[in-house]
Amino acid sequence: MITASTQNVARPGVIELAFGEPDPALFPAAQIAAACEAVLADGGGEALPYGANAGPAALRRLLVERIAALEGRTVELDQVLITGGNSQALDQALTLFCDPGDVVIVELPTYSLALGILRDHPVHVEAVALDAQGLDVDAFAAKLDEFRHAGRSVRALYTVPTFHNPTGVCLSAERRRRLVELCTERDVLILEDDVYRELWYDEPSPPSLWSLAPAGTVLRLGSFAKTLAPGLRVGWVDGTAEQIEKIAACGLNDSGGCVSQFAACAVARFVEDGAYDPQVERLRRVYGERRDALVAALAEHLPAECSFTVPGGGFFVWVTLPGSAPGQEVLPLAEERGVSFVPAVRSHLDGGDRGLRLAFTMYEPEQLAEGARRLGEAVRIAIAQG
Repeated sequence: MITASTQNVARPGVIELAFGEPDPALFPAAQIAAACEAVLADGGGEALPYGANAGPAALRRLLVERIAALEGRTVELDQVLITGGNSQALDQALTLFCDPGDVVIVELPTYSLALGILRDHPVHVEAVALDAQGLDVDAFAAKLDEFRHAGRSVRALYTVPTFHNPTGVCLSAERRRRLVELCTERDVLILEDDVYRELWYDEPSPPSLWSLAPAGTVLRLGSFAKTLAPGLRVGWVDGTAEQIEKIAACGLNDSGGCVSQFAACAVARFVEDGAYDPQVERLRRVYGERRDALVAALAEHLPAECSFTVPGGGFFVWVTLPGSAPGQEVLPLAEERGVSFVPAVRSHLDGGDRGLRLAFTMYEPEQLAEGARRLGEAVRIAIAQG
C-alpha cells in the first residue's frame, strides 16, 4: 500500500545524501502561489482548459527569449515544446524517435533512473565510459563502428554533459565539438539532459551540445524541476520544427494537450513577474556553499584510498572507492551510522560498484559535514573488512 505523499521520505536520524533533489525549504512557495492566483484571476481561461499540444505560448516565448540571451542561439517558437519534466520528455523521445531493436548508448555511469525509463522501451542499451573530461568520445566512436560492422543501428545517445548525474563532471569543450560532429556524421540523435545548466557555482556552464550542433542532431531536454520545484512537472524540449511537431502531434499530446498546462502557465507568470532570476541566484549561492562544505568534510574524513570530484555545478559529488570496498558493502555500514548514498552499481550497466553518489542540496553545511564523517567511518570499516 502506498501511503507517502512524496517520493522520498527521510528516515529519522539518517542524513539522506542519496536524495538528489532540491531543498524544499528553498522552494519559492509564496511567489508560486501569487503566480497561480494571477493565472486564475480571469477564471483560468488559458490555464484550465486543454492546452495547446506544444504548451502555452507565453512560456515558450519566454524560453525563446531566455535561450537567446543566455546561450546566444536564435530559436523560433515552433522549436520549443513544453513537457512534464525531463523524465516524461525522455520517455516520449524514446517512443517517437527510436524503433524496437535500436541501440541507445549511455554514459558509464549514467543517471540511474534514466536507465529505468530506457528499460521500459524495446531498445538495446549499451554504455561507454567517461572520465574527468566527460564521455570518452574515442570509445564512443569505436562503439559506433562496432555496431555498424555488425549491421546494427545506433539510433541515439542519452547524455548529461553538463554537471553530470551522477559524477558531477562536465564534458570538455574539445569533446563537445567532436561529439557533435561525430553524431551529425553518423546520424545519431543526441538526447541531451541539460537540467543543471543554470546551477553553476564557479563559472557559467559550457555551451550545450544543442547550441553547438547543426539543426536536428540534438534534442535538448530542459526543466524547471531543479530551479523552481519538481512538483510543478514543467520542462521543455528544444529541437527542429519538424521534431517538435512530431512530439506535439503524438497520441499523448493530441489527446490531452500540454501535459502540464496549468503549471506551465504559472511558471510563465512567475518568470514574467521577475521572480525567476533571483531564485536561481539564491540557489547558486546556497548550493555552492553546501558543495564547499561537503567537499571540505570529505577531504578531512575519507581515507586516502578514496578520491572524489569537485563539481562546478549541479547536485552531486562522486566518490571513487578502492576495490576492497564496493558501494553495496559500504551502504549498510553507512546506514547503520546514519548516512545514505547511491552506490555506483545502480548507475552501471556492467555491475561496476567502485563509487558512490552524494547529493549536497538537501542539508545545511553542518549536517553535510557530519554525513561525511559518518561516511568516512563506514568506508574505513569496509576497507578493513575487505
